[in-house]
Amino acid sequence: MGTIAEIFQSGEQSALKGTFNNLVMLARVDGKVDETEQALLDRIAHRLSLTDEQVQEIISHPENYPMQPPTSKEDRLERFVQFMEMVCVDGVIDPKEEMLAGKYGAALGFNSTDVENMESKIIDHIQSGKSTSEIVDLLV
Repeated sequence: MGTIAEIFQSGEQSALKGTFNNLVMLARVDGKVDETEQALLDRIAHRLSLTDEQVQEIISHPENYPMQPPTSKEDRLERFVQFMEMVCVDGVIDPKEEMLAGKYGAALGFNSTDVENMESKIIDHIQSGKSTSEIVDLLV
């Protein structure tokens, strides 16, 4: 049984932790988390207002943080773009990372054809230096 704070944590905070957990899993899928992946994880943890203790808890117990897909299409696209950023951040598009990102895309409610189409577009936009919000705007 968790602490009172864990039991009553907001649904939004729980969803953010689930998102961060999915990013950690993407970073780990090739067997290592390199410096660029760790730097992106650190930036995202900061953006999500996760404490160092929360980050360590998520990394230590990923099974406690399932994905909770957002309801709006724009938020789901933003999350998928974040997943693809993790795939691309180290400059190597590992097939295992791309496959896991595709599964996350399906979990976000996108069909396999949409995921495949979005992946290539998102990768192109990331490689051209566009920000997450710019990419989402182009996909909406």
